[in-house]
Amino acid sequence: MAKLVVFSSLIVFFMSCSGQRNSTGYSLINDMMYAETYEAFSDNPYFDNGQTMQTPPEGTIARGKMPHPMDADGNPLVLENPYEMNEYHWQRGKALYEKTCSACHGVTGKGDGLVVTKGGFPAPPKFSERRWRKIDKYPSGYVYNVITFGYGNMPSHAQQLYSEDRWYVSEYVREKLLRKPKKKKRN
Repeated sequence: MAKLVVFSSLIVFFMSCSGQRNSTGYSLINDMMYAETYEAFSDNPYFDNGQTMQTPPEGTIARGKMPHPMDADGNPLVLENPYEMNEYHWQRGKALYEKTCSACHGVTGKGDGLVVTKGGFPAPPKFSERRWRKIDKYPSGYVYNVITFGYGNMPSHAQQLYSEDRWYVSEYVREKLLRKPKKKKRN
């Protein structure tokens, strides 16, 4: 019995030592250890064009990069909000506005954010300006396009906000900041 233990120990010891310092030992399944791989720009005999890196199939859209519909002149179309606004969406729009937009526009939309007051950047238009008084002439997609593509000094914020979140922020800006609250009648 002792001879069997010693013999087994010696076999395990010699099998684990391959003689090289950085060796991973013996390989029982060589397909995993020595896989035939190709670099991205190397020749590849398995494809008809001989390239390893293939072009994506026609009509493929990268994840999160859904193209915006454009008119014949290449201008973005003004769309309507495809999402129904509920209490969660209003709260999310407000939170994302305060996190992403208030640095320039200010919490109330008066163009008095920290970037303007402390950083010396030019003030964005106030949401109380005359051109915003007739907010109903601007569909909800107008503010969405401004967030998506930028306007004037404002760069695009498409990278900072998902498409769905841009709709929530645009609805929040349009309905809560651009509309003046109705004054109560005094009796």
